[in-house]
Amino acid sequence: MRTFRPVKQLVAAAALTLMGSGLAAAADSVSFRLDWTIYGTHAPFFLGMSEGLYADEGLDVTIKEGQGSGTVAQLIAEGSDPLGFVDYGTMVKGIAKGMPVSAVFGINQKTPMAIISHADNPIKAPKDLEGAVIAMNPAESTAQVFPVLLSVNDVERNKINILNPAVGAKSALFLQNRTDAITGYYTVQVAELEARGAETYYFSVADFGVNLMSNGIIANNRYLEENGDVVRRFLRANARAWKMAQADPEKAVDAIFESKPQLRRNRDVYLRQLKLTFETLETPSTKGEPLGWMSQQDWKTTVDLLVESGGIAEPVPVDRLYTNEYVPR
Repeated sequence: MRTFRPVKQLVAAAALTLMGSGLAAAADSVSFRLDWTIYGTHAPFFLGMSEGLYADEGLDVTIKEGQGSGTVAQLIAEGSDPLGFVDYGTMVKGIAKGMPVSAVFGINQKTPMAIISHADNPIKAPKDLEGAVIAMNPAESTAQVFPVLLSVNDVERNKINILNPAVGAKSALFLQNRTDAITGYYTVQVAELEARGAETYYFSVADFGVNLMSNGIIANNRYLEENGDVVRRFLRANARAWKMAQADPEKAVDAIFESKPQLRRNRDVYLRQLKLTFETLETPSTKGEPLGWMSQQDWKTTVDLLVESGGIAEPVPVDRLYTNEYVPR
């Protein structure tokens, strides 16, 4: 686990002293980049803004949309944005190539990767895939770990009819009943398919021996060293926001529309996505720990699975990947 020693602690302490004496202090500006265009999992971040939780911590936060975890991780590494929400498997691949970033707050700690099938013909376990048709794009992360899922569960790949449609086409195949199942993130695709009239059944690959750390907050390493107190306050506000969202998910989703009213048509989808996201916030290794705290064992498992699936050539030492130093307790 990485350990950072902020160099601005005295400055932060002085600022707090000024604030306590009644003198106004300017809020610290923070740019936070999402992994993709807005979907339900992002709602707690917007709740933090609408409820003034960031402002309570002396922060002026700007939330920006992203175009994929790979692109966002690169932006964080370059310092274009100091903090971001990305897929941790993608982050590990970047760190293996020298990206100066670290995971600081785990959110989707149980992978939402899943096999999604039709409710009237459910695929309930990996072994049920034998004799079935499944669609996946070879470039997607779920497709890359699919062989590992089969191997761990003694499933014969040559007994499965695997379709490789273009990016974005697998959902259409599912809706047209041209495939028995698709790979995907149940926190995203399940709600989208249901909104288009499908009745679905899904199982998480994590429940069948394949759990990778998924999305969470990352930071630029230099920014961590120089602005550790800002990161600590940002994460404290986020921990509060996520707990509030769990207590009132509808309020969390509605917070999105305060800054993005044009997205209100997606309210039901976002709400379903957010509620499914809550299923991913902990693993057996993190149970009883504060929200956002990450387990060394979970990171080791993630690295091992990335090596096995060909995502990285050699293991990356887990102490280069993450720190719990800023997680509020």
